[in-house]
Amino acid sequence: MVPITSAVTAAPAGAVRDARRPLVSVVLPVFNESTTLPQLLERLDQVARALSSRYAFEFVLVDDGSTDGTIAVCEQFAAVDDRVVLVALRRNYGQTAALQVGFEHAQGDIVISMDADLQHFPEDIPLFLDKIDEGYDVVCGWRADRREGVVRRWPSTAANWLVRAVTGLTVHDVGTTFRAYKADIVRQLRLLGEHHRFIPVLAKNLGARITEVPIKNIERPVGTSNYGLSRTFNVVLDIAFLVFYVRYLDRPIRVFGRLALASLALAGVILLVLAFYAVVYHVPVVRDRSGWFLLALVFLISGVQFLLFGLVSEVVVRMYFYPGQAKPYLVRKVSSSVSADVRR
Repeated sequence: MVPITSAVTAAPAGAVRDARRPLVSVVLPVFNESTTLPQLLERLDQVARALSSRYAFEFVLVDDGSTDGTIAVCEQFAAVDDRVVLVALRRNYGQTAALQVGFEHAQGDIVISMDADLQHFPEDIPLFLDKIDEGYDVVCGWRADRREGVVRRWPSTAANWLVRAVTGLTVHDVGTTFRAYKADIVRQLRLLGEHHRFIPVLAKNLGARITEVPIKNIERPVGTSNYGLSRTFNVVLDIAFLVFYVRYLDRPIRVFGRLALASLALAGVILLVLAFYAVVYHVPVVRDRSGWFLLALVFLISGVQFLLFGLVSEVVVRMYFYPGQAKPYLVRKVSSSVSADVRR
């Protein structure tokens, strides 16, 4: 491990924001990464120095409730390098929250997010910056040649395919944290749950121009992964929410109304068939076909509930997008000999 005192030397002159060079904020969520941080920051320092004629850099370290010596390591770096900013959270909130905090504290014109476990190569940062310079708003890393085991690769491949299928996104790798953003996109993101993996989809919904660059990928060299197979199952639920959020957030009646119409239609078909049997064949359908009759009632009640829920959702959405607009009265007119400008 590189000694702390020599891993990152004093920042080069002009390392902070100036009028001549864009500031690049590298956001690093860290959790029990005391063994990897010295080498990571040394490599980031080398990249920053190589690009110092074009960009200034800052490194925003967000400690997500580490229980080892991570905070102490971060504080020692921050004490000797004014490019290093440490934000320590009170407990472990998860990677999504850590990224959101990092985005909120990043001051750069360009924001780069990456993991701190050395699976992401700082040497790939120039590839992202070149694409940003071409006019793209978001640049995603693409682990084209993944080195993790099958247990990590196959579920990720399936999840990426599903995200592309339901959202229309064209990037190959939605799951990696290694991305670059223009600051105006980052400022509009509001991340919750575990939605950091879906940032490209959220950015696409904001109208961002998105592309990708191939990045190097290796097995985590130190420590153990904080991810497990169990998280794969949560992705399916997150995708369901994502589709609703992207397509129907401002028009929930479209999805709940369709469910209501489908349920009512099924109830109507079943009841019509039962009525046909009752009239033509004189069958006591409520007694002899009680299962079908109860199923029709279930669809009927479900349809009404879906419809009412859609109407309530429409009201809630309007309160969300236009808070404080409603008034409990209407004014017909105002008459006065004093002009409106004077009254103001």
